[in-house]
Amino acid sequence: MACQTTYLRLSLTDRCDLRCTYCTPYRRSITRVDSCLSLSEISLLVSAFARNGVTKVRLTGGEPLVRRDLVEIVRTVAGTPGIACVGLTTNGTKLQSIAHDLARAGLGLVNISLDSLNRETYQRITGRDALHDVLAGIDSAMACGFQKVKINTVVMRGVNDSELSDIAHLARDRPVEVRFIELMPLGYSGEEWRALHVPAAEIREALGGLKTSSSEPGASARCYKMPGWKGRLGIISPMTEQFCEGCNRMRVTAAGRLKPCLRLPVEEDIRPLLREPDLVKRLGMLMDRLSCHKLPAYSAPESAVQAEAMCLLGG
Repeated sequence: MACQTTYLRLSLTDRCDLRCTYCTPYRRSITRVDSCLSLSEISLLVSAFARNGVTKVRLTGGEPLVRRDLVEIVRTVAGTPGIACVGLTTNGTKLQSIAHDLARAGLGLVNISLDSLNRETYQRITGRDALHDVLAGIDSAMACGFQKVKINTVVMRGVNDSELSDIAHLARDRPVEVRFIELMPLGYSGEEWRALHVPAAEIREALGGLKTSSSEPGASARCYKMPGWKGRLGIISPMTEQFCEGCNRMRVTAAGRLKPCLRLPVEEDIRPLLREPDLVKRLGMLMDRLSCHKLPAYSAPESAVQAEAMCLLGG
């Protein structure tokens, strides 16, 4: 039986000012979304999700900070009755200038992508020399008083796997959660993915043989508290140590489609529902129906959907 959906990941755009190899693979052309959800559509949709049991919303992309109305979106979502927590996933390049405005608007959680502390490696992964901007964005996030600041690193063999210890140490003197994420095969051929993929067990060993973990209900990360550190470490293992059984989330893609599972080619357009007077009821029925398509437990790594690009899914 599927868990109740209490967590919505809402993609605001498929646009981004970076071109990370694991998100928008440079070898492939991306079919862009003609129009993303407007502020009024987002307001209607989030309210309907809240009335169907959703209490947490994470705004994703693409890069949500390219939306000029982002602060107003955050304010609208945070002010929706029933929504207790609003988070944001960003690459951090534009965060320094807007972090305080987002905090005042009601943003509580922020996840910042940081795949390398080496300037050249960072540029190799993202296609842009912007490491300094991201580090400045992290500093601004720390100064804003967000409830939680998390740093996400997608681990790739031969690219950034030699830096895991250095990146982990960002949590030694800062109250942040540094999370290492297994590479998913989205946008890669099977051979390409296998060459780059570093399993969770190997990541733990590289970090000193982490052993004692904890996780919150429905969480994707297994977390590790380090003695004497202000922050903690986390490992997200969608490929080798899956967490499907406790999944409490759904996604709305940049194209306005409701997707219950990253690993299955199941999704439905929800924009037509926004014109219906019984939106709440219809959305609830759709959520119930799509929940039946969630994977109940472990599935083989090769079952992952070969999607066009993560930026379209709101990963």
